[in-house]
Amino acid sequence: MCETNVTLDEFKKSFPEFVNFENIELYLLRAQCYVTSDKYGILSGDSLKLAIYLFTAHLLVLQKNIAQGQYSSGIANTATVDKVSVSMVPPPSLGAFEYWLNQTQYGSELLALLSSKTPLPLLLGGSFVRTLF
Repeated sequence: MCETNVTLDEFKKSFPEFVNFENIELYLLRAQCYVTSDKYGILSGDSLKLAIYLFTAHLLVLQKNIAQGQYSSGIANTATVDKVSVSMVPPPSLGAFEYWLNQTQYGSELLALLSSKTPLPLLLGGSFVRTLF
């Protein structure tokens, strides 16, 4: 699935905060479906491995938050108690994928890694936009 040597033991050594999590192997496999050298050819070797581990950690934190009922799809801007009213701030990023990655510290670090490996902004729709494909 991945040409780098991604292992569960190395993930646990690199991210000891997840040692007691269940089903890490499934999330590690899922991360390898998202982060591939076909999609992110700019990553190779240790960078690709780190990206897969960061994506795995991102997925694990999201799953933990969902299980604890703490997941939110946005940032609350205002709230009212009587007759319940909440308004959300729109995503401050260029796209849904970037916004989703910014939901955890690991996703933010992954986004920074991917952005640092993108050589130049791409021209899309007549304006310079830094984007990930």
